[in-house]
Order: sequence, then structure tokens, then C-alpha cells
Amino acid sequence: MGWVSNDNEHEGWAAAVAPDGRPSASSSGEGILVQGITGRYQPDKMLPDYEVVPDREIIGWRGACDCGWRGELWERVPSPAAADFSRRRDYLSPDDVAHASNEVEDAIHDEWKAHLAPLEAVAGVEAAARDYSQAGERLDKTVAAAKAAGASWTDIGRAVGISRQSAHERWADRQ
Repeated sequence: MGWVSNDNEHEGWAAAVAPDGRPSASSSGEGILVQGITGRYQPDKMLPDYEVVPDREIIGWRGACDCGWRGELWERVPSPAAADFSRRRDYLSPDDVAHASNEVEDAIHDEWKAHLAPLEAVAGVEAAARDYSQAGERLDKTVAAAKAAGASWTDIGRAVGISRQSAHERWADRQ
């Protein structure tokens, strides 16, 4: 299961990690799919550039985003006694499908959202800048229309909250 950012520019997921560190792209009934051919694992039948890593060999999980971001490793430990969420360790039986537990997946999702936070904040700045630019263009047009209709610089300045002289300096050359 993956997540998509509000702007649809980023897709993230809890990636299973192969012993050589490659993150998964997906899974199949035969195991976890990782991109690249090392010759150690069977190639996938449908995706020739992917290998199928057996579930039992997955060493852990990490957040992944299609932009290239990778989170820190959540280690798969060999026994329930070795599991320690505060140390990023979780147990999964060697016989289970190597998907992250709900608890680990939720933690990875939170990490992915933290990765997006600055990007989404900048997107908000971009949207505000567009709004500001559009409002400025609208103001310039309405000032020109007011002047064309006979309004004085004093009236225009008062409407905008600036002096007559400031209004004249700002818009007189645009007439």
C-alpha cells in the first residue's frame, strides 16, 4: 500500500529491504520484487529488470518515495524478544510475507509525511505568490479603469490605503 502527496507529485511506500540494501518496488506470490539483476535471485517473469527476493531473506523496511528519498532502516529481528520499536526493530516470522507490520508502516508513513512537509510548505508559498501576483494584476487593471473613469489620484490612493503621491508614483507610468 502506498501514499500520494496532496500535489500528486510524490508517491511513498514502506519498502521491504533486500540483504544488499535494495528497496522493494512491489511484491508477488513468489517474494519481494527489487530492481536490478545481480544473478543471486530469480528474475521476475513479468518485469525482466527485477529480481524476486524470497520473503525470508528480507532484512527490514524503510520509507521510499518516487522522488528518491529513503527513510532509515527498520530492522527485521530474528525473535519476538529482540523486537524494540524505540530502536527501530520489529519481528516478523521467516514464514510470513515480508510486509512491514501495521505499526512499522504507520511510523514509516509519518516519516514520509515529515519528508514532504517542507515541500508542501513551499507549495503553499508558491500558491500564495501566484495569488499575490494575480491580485496585483487585478489591482493595476482596476486602477487604470478608475483613472479612465475620471477618479483622482487622491481617491485611488485613499481606496488602496496609500497617499495620493504614492498612488501617482506607482501607477501613473502604467496609464
